[in-house]
Amino acid sequence: MTDDASDLLFQEEELLSKHRREKKELQAQIQQLKKSTNKDKKKKKEALEDIAKLEKELKDRHEEELTRFKPPQEVDTVSNGVDSLNLSDDGSGESQPVNEEEEPNLLEQDQGKRISKAEKRRQKKAEAIREREARIREEEANNKYSARNIEAEKLKHLLRERKLKMHEIKPDGNCMYAAIAHQMGGNATVPWLRSQAGHFIRTNYEAFAPFITDPKTGESLTPQQFAEYCSQVEHTPSWGGQPELRALSQVMQRKIEVLQAEGTPVIFGEECTDKKTILLAYYRHSYGLGEHYNSVTDLNSVPEEQSR
Repeated sequence: MTDDASDLLFQEEELLSKHRREKKELQAQIQQLKKSTNKDKKKKKEALEDIAKLEKELKDRHEEELTRFKPPQEVDTVSNGVDSLNLSDDGSGESQPVNEEEEPNLLEQDQGKRISKAEKRRQKKAEAIREREARIREEEANNKYSARNIEAEKLKHLLRERKLKMHEIKPDGNCMYAAIAHQMGGNATVPWLRSQAGHFIRTNYEAFAPFITDPKTGESLTPQQFAEYCSQVEHTPSWGGQPELRALSQVMQRKIEVLQAEGTPVIFGEECTDKKTILLAYYRHSYGLGEHYNSVTDLNSVPEEQSR
């Protein structure tokens, strides 16, 4: 979205917010008219005419203001969102509340019109949908410069430059392995990849131990902790990272390239050039559970179907 489009969207949402506020103010004004004419039938009729005039003026002004952002044929009829409060008198001298689901609008009744209960429900539902969509647009505009959106836009730009496409992977502890399995078609599964990564790290203790630390203390793992780490890689949905990527590149003799929004791509097994490179996209901010990997492929590619 361009900055100009974002500004227009923000201005439109501000206008819609002002319209909602003005509708509430009109409802309060109508309520005062209702109270002031409760016992006088002549004044009640005059009040009905005043209400109709106020509603029409508000509707016309809102539609005129909205045409700055949308063509006239696309402007919502704001009057649907303005609740015409009924003037009623049961003879007791007290103003009676009106149930919108059960009673027709008296102004519409005077004009020979009645709105069915079903139509009222449809109008109420449509108004709720419009307000929800407006809130979503407002939230999107406010979050434009969040770390999540900035990261997503940078990765989209990077993929366009390299003519690549993203394949979304379920954001859970298996995402890194699932992303690799996606690119290998039926030639690898998440359990197989986990087993291979854990076994390779376990049997190459000296090569991996300096790079795996306790997440709580930052200290190097004891041999027992190292063995437990490898077991978690193999048998639990623990998150995968650089040690596991390095191990899998060696096990499969495949180059693995990890694209990221900030900095250059991280490459594992750069010497492995005989097979097609596995491409991953790494996210720091875009998923609620934390770090995440998606699969990345060429625009016209299909998952490979070669045996391991």
